[in-house]
Amino acid sequence: MSVSETSSESEVDTLTSSDEDEEPKLNYEKITDRFQGCFVNDSISACAISKEHFFFGSHNGAVYIYSRQGVLLRKMILHVATVTGLSVDLESENLASCSMDGKLIVYNISSKETNVYDFKRPLLSVAIDPYYSTRSSRQIICGGRAGKVILSEKGWLGSRDIILQVDCGTVYKIDWYKSYVAWATDSGVYLYSNEYGKIFRHLEHPKKLPNQEVFPYQLYWQSESRLIIGWADQISIVSIQLSSQPNELPKVSVQAVLEIDSIVSGIMMFGFNILVLAYVAEVEDFTSSSRPKRVDAVRPELRLIDSSFQELAGDVIGLTNYSRLQPSDYHLIPDPAKKDYSYVLFPNDLICARERNEIDHVMYLVSREEYAEAIAAVKTMKDVPPELQVPELGKKYVAHLIDNEQYRKAALVIPTLYSNNPSGWEQWIFVFADHNRLEDIAEYLPLGDDHLSPVIYEMTLAYYMAFNEKKFDEKLHTWPTNLYSVPTIRKAAQKKYDQNQESRELANSLAFLYVNDSMPVEAFWLYLKLNKKECIDLVFQHNLYGEARQSILQLLLISADGRPENVNPKVINMLVQHVHSFPPNEVITQIQSITRFLYAYFCSYEVMFPNSLMEYGDLKVDVFAEFDRSRLFEFLMNTQCYSLGHAYNVCVKYRYLDELVYVLGRMGNNKDALMLIINELSDIGRAIRYVKEQGDKDLWEDLISYSLDKPEFICTLLENIGSDENALNLITRIPKGMKLPHAKDSISKLLSDHQLQVFLHLGCHNLFEDEAVERVKEFHSDQNIGFQVDKDISNEESNVGGLVNFDYSSLSEEPLPFVFDTKTSEFRSVTSLGYDIHTMASDHGLGDAASHVRNRLKPESTMGSKLSILMALKK
Repeated sequence: MSVSETSSESEVDTLTSSDEDEEPKLNYEKITDRFQGCFVNDSISACAISKEHFFFGSHNGAVYIYSRQGVLLRKMILHVATVTGLSVDLESENLASCSMDGKLIVYNISSKETNVYDFKRPLLSVAIDPYYSTRSSRQIICGGRAGKVILSEKGWLGSRDIILQVDCGTVYKIDWYKSYVAWATDSGVYLYSNEYGKIFRHLEHPKKLPNQEVFPYQLYWQSESRLIIGWADQISIVSIQLSSQPNELPKVSVQAVLEIDSIVSGIMMFGFNILVLAYVAEVEDFTSSSRPKRVDAVRPELRLIDSSFQELAGDVIGLTNYSRLQPSDYHLIPDPAKKDYSYVLFPNDLICARERNEIDHVMYLVSREEYAEAIAAVKTMKDVPPELQVPELGKKYVAHLIDNEQYRKAALVIPTLYSNNPSGWEQWIFVFADHNRLEDIAEYLPLGDDHLSPVIYEMTLAYYMAFNEKKFDEKLHTWPTNLYSVPTIRKAAQKKYDQNQESRELANSLAFLYVNDSMPVEAFWLYLKLNKKECIDLVFQHNLYGEARQSILQLLLISADGRPENVNPKVINMLVQHVHSFPPNEVITQIQSITRFLYAYFCSYEVMFPNSLMEYGDLKVDVFAEFDRSRLFEFLMNTQCYSLGHAYNVCVKYRYLDELVYVLGRMGNNKDALMLIINELSDIGRAIRYVKEQGDKDLWEDLISYSLDKPEFICTLLENIGSDENALNLITRIPKGMKLPHAKDSISKLLSDHQLQVFLHLGCHNLFEDEAVERVKEFHSDQNIGFQVDKDISNEESNVGGLVNFDYSSLSEEPLPFVFDTKTSEFRSVTSLGYDIHTMASDHGLGDAASHVRNRLKPESTMGSKLSILMALKK
């Protein structure tokens, strides 16, 4: 960018980088106004800067002394012609000036003492001893048109002049650094050691040029070991090395020579880089053999060159009245107090060039409207001027984005800029509202403790309610309700819903608002209408059983997401636990169309109230048969509250054969049940068990008859038939010549089982026989004991032979089949003894034992059966 030549701004905007997209390396500030007294009324020809002062010399011969703050301390008319050079010592106590009038004047700033040296010939340069104030020698070196380099100093006898060099041509520039002095003449650059009092190196011009006096020499001491020389279009780097030998002069070498495309009007080190004040023109423009013509100049440039001689930056400097200026009219002056500062002097302007800092970087970003980068940079800074504070930059940034209709980006930026500034937040929200773009910023509204005022959220919700009901519902469910007034939004939503009850989003939003406005009943009906699970939660939370009573099926469907297999046990348990609010008959009536729900209800009800709902036995058979076969079988076996015919039909429908066998048995159709086991289940073992359980001889006959043509069945029957009678029946009816698989094993199993039975019967017979003997002995003993009678029967007719007749028949209803003969100690039949069975004493215990042994064990009969079986097998 550039400014006009008449600009009076202190900040130099007259800057154009060599690369428009690259940030300048230096910052420029026009400080001419700070020294108005000299630049307005005079034309400046020379300048020197110390730690405490600025010194200016003019073409009118005046010398100005300013403080660093720009306060004019003194103006002196020391010369009658142009001041060509100024030099100040390190202590800023003594100033030396030279002029075209041939005079050298040393001015003491503190004492205001002046020493004048008149050399009668124009002087072009002067250098004062940097330690002039602390050394008694008071040395000064000057030179000019006379072709001499003169050292002036004070001795014991007063001042004296020492000619350091003669016949060297015009002396253009002298620079003194510690113990070294360099001067530039027509014949080249000379290096002088003040310590040795000798010139120790002469550096000739890199090339010979006509009219070379028009090119100003530039000398800059980087250190005692390095000197930088600028002349014409060339820059030379000179190295000075102390000799290792005592009393030997330093060694000098030229390390590098750089040629640029401009004329060097000033040079210095800027950090580790070389700063060049370039007069943009070709050398050939000034080197014609005739008198050089005046070239109309362009703006000068400050170029930064690194140690590898690559140009880092090139900035065009804007100034006033530059078109008629020549290379010698420009000066580049370092600041000894601030190493990163330098000053570019023109006859009518003074510009400060310094290394850019964080603030400069931010201002550059702002100038390019790169606000995001600027804000990020400011956040890392410690000291920030008010105009660059984040809130100020934030305003500019957001305004810039909105002006460019980048609403989304602006909305994204605002939270980061105003996280601690709610009022700033709210101002921008109203701006978004004015642009009808609330939806862009609503996504970023703070929802936590740093939330904004309720009106912001209510305004946003109202916007969504009007233009985007889906988004309105979403925000209601994601925003904390403490951000806005629930009654206010609820009333607005209710009013709109009354006008349009078809909107599911609005209905859902209104139900949510009802809940949060303590209106659960209204919320329940809306959620029920929407088939939302929230209605179930409301029933539990607010005991809305009365409201739920007429909508049981719908509630179950909602809880199961419309899929009965996902039945919610929580709702089922509610129906069972609150039986007074949900009578079973009403529940069953409502849900019987969906048998999965009915099954879950019956199961849960049975857990809470066992053996209940008997009037719904057939219905239970239906649902158990459909969903839980094991529960069906258990129900059929343990209850009688169902129709056998209905149970039969259900079992046939689902082909539940085991259950069908049981039902047929209950119905008395044992033969059909047996045939079902044999024909459908093909399980002869189960058929045998079934026949045994029923204890029906006819069933045995049916089973045996059915098995006679089936060898496998016959073998299985032989192994499991049990009773001797059935076994004999089966064996005798086996067709002759039939081949039985596993016949040997089956018969062995039959005989083994019967042998085991014989052993068992004999063992039991022996046990009971021993017990019977003991009981008979007790009975016999009791018979020999007298007993008291309550009347005198001695004279009664029935008394024969003095014996008392007593009816023992009442003691035992059944006659004893055996009696124990004490003489022979064995059992004998009653008839063999010649006794009437009714005259025998009877004892219940003895009768029971004898009867059990005889009638149950029948050992002689058992043995007979075994013999019959063996005979049948033999045949």
